[in-house]
Amino acid sequence: MDCNKLVEDRTPKLEMEFNSEEDAHKFYNNYAFKTDFNVCKDYLNKDKDGVTTSRRYSYCKEGVKRKYEGDVMPKRTRAPTKTGCGTKMVIVLLREIMKYRVHDLILEHNHELHIA
Repeated sequence: MDCNKLVEDRTPKLEMEFNSEEDAHKFYNNYAFKTDFNVCKDYLNKDKDGVTTSRRYSYCKEGVKRKYEGDVMPKRTRAPTKTGCGTKMVIVLLREIMKYRVHDLILEHNHELHIA
């Protein structure tokens, strides 16, 4: 991981490089903790040798909940947990140098964050 960029600014940026998938996850998770949202490991692509070639980390409130389609309405309805927020960070493996680079990055939320 490029420590100089980490010291200057703790915000993820496009083209940032990490030595491992775990380093990228820790960095994005720390950023999410400081800005008060939760990160989920979303999708993962591996090559035939089992090496991770790309990974998407997304906000846990990504997507929307499906509408109830049954005949009977549920007795209890819960507050919506999904907001359709598209905040994410996608990393890809650069095979030449065997490092992960931020390929796609969206930091904007479509709702207010609950800052404590």
